[in-house]
Amino acid sequence: MTHTEVLVTAVGLLLCGGLLSAVLRSQRPELAVCLSLLAGVLVAGMLLGQLSPLISALRRMTALGGVEENHLGVVLRGAGICLVTQLAADTCRDAGDTALAGKAELTGRILLLLLAVPLYEEILSLIVRVVNGQAVMG
Repeated sequence: MTHTEVLVTAVGLLLCGGLLSAVLRSQRPELAVCLSLLAGVLVAGMLLGQLSPLISALRRMTALGGVEENHLGVVLRGAGICLVTQLAADTCRDAGDTALAGKAELTGRILLLLLAVPLYEEILSLIVRVVNGQAVMG
C-alpha cells in the first residue's frame, strides 16, 4: 500500500467510525465508544504495518552515527508507549471518563520515566568517567 492509499484508507475509516459513533452516541453510548475504539485500533494496526521502512531507516542512521542499537529500541518502545497511552486516554474521554483518561496519561508518563532509567544511568556513568579523567570512548 502506498502512503497515499494508507492515508485515504485511514481517514475514510476514521470518518466512517466517527460518523457512526456520533449517530449511535444518543441511543447506545456504550456501542459508540466501542465503535470509536475499534476504528482507532484498526487504523493503528494498519499503520504498524507501515513502520518497517521507518525502522530500517532509523537503524541505518543509528549505525552511521555510531549510536548503540539498544538506544533505538528505547526510542521505539517510548513511541509505542506514547501511542498506546494516547489511544487509551482518548477512548476514556470518548466514554466521558476524564478521570480515567488522566490515569492513562499518568501511566504512560511513569512508564516512559522507567524506560529512561538505564539511559540516565549511562549518562551519569559517562559524566563520572569524564570528571575522573578516564577515557570516554570505547
